[in-house]
Amino acid sequence: KEPGFEYRPLPDIDSIQERLDRISPQDAEDPSFATMVDLLVHELNLRLEMFRNRGTDKFFLVSVEMFGHVDEATLDLANRILTAESASQGKEQTMTATEFAARARRELDHYRRDYPEMKASVKVSRSRPGVMVETGVLHIGHDTRVAHSRADQLLQHEVGTHIVTFENGNVQPLQMLALGLAGYDELQEALGVLAEHLSGGIRLSRLRVLAYRVVAAHLLSEGAEFRETFDRLTELGCGRRTAFTTTMRAYRSGGMTKDAIYLRGLVRLLSHLAGGGQLGPLFVGKISFESIPLIAQLRERQVLLDPPLSPRFLSYHDADARLSEIAAGRDLLEIAGVAA
Repeated sequence: KEPGFEYRPLPDIDSIQERLDRISPQDAEDPSFATMVDLLVHELNLRLEMFRNRGTDKFFLVSVEMFGHVDEATLDLANRILTAESASQGKEQTMTATEFAARARRELDHYRRDYPEMKASVKVSRSRPGVMVETGVLHIGHDTRVAHSRADQLLQHEVGTHIVTFENGNVQPLQMLALGLAGYDELQEALGVLAEHLSGGIRLSRLRVLAYRVVAAHLLSEGAEFRETFDRLTELGCGRRTAFTTTMRAYRSGGMTKDAIYLRGLVRLLSHLAGGGQLGPLFVGKISFESIPLIAQLRERQVLLDPPLSPRFLSYHDADARLSEIAAGRDLLEIAGVAA
């Protein structure tokens, strides 16, 4: 049955709105800054509107304005992924949240050797499920279990991408780069999934998880009920636990299409790299696809500082070979070892 959702208490929305209303992008002397601030103020207004309408139908409408509907190309790719043959996997050994937290702290220690000022930390949490990063803190749900074979890839996603970009953004004169420019989510999650690939090779099973999220977001947009979406995902081969979690992610707070950005963003990132774009500059902070040219311009003008951290997975043994495959324009399914 459809679950009842419980949420953390809302902050003081009105006081935040008052502070936001006092920001005047046009006051910035540099037109580049004015553009970045204007876009971010607009997005923060949308986020506040989502808070105000949490648990209502209007929440979904605002989420669509934030993250868009599922486009046909992304839905088509998701269906291709779900119809590809997947090798059956046996039950994998897992580690506890405490064990994974210990590995995460060792991962942070690698970075601290080069950058002792790093502020990131790890917390085993009872209030946040799964694994997630918020403002440089890696939260691990106390009942989370992580497959041993997936642990390093997950660390490269969460630490090597989300924490590294937070720390790099934190040293910049523009603090927006630490917390995220407008529209940063899509590129951030794409970089996180790419980190998984460069640190161990992305599996079809992982792509299927991203594809299920696209299908769930699409069904939500089409007006399907919670149970209908859950049933459809199980029909497509999704395990019941994953199907429930995926459906829950889509229907939380009144419905959100955000989960479609993982696959959509990954395709955009692969296209960017195949077109000659460089990967390293994307880790200067939490930037968006749209801001890449602007960030490059600011670096040329020496407005931005050289970031102190480089993702550790870029030095992995097979990372260069995998990047060469991407630069050659190989299809996502080919990269995952599946015939297109």
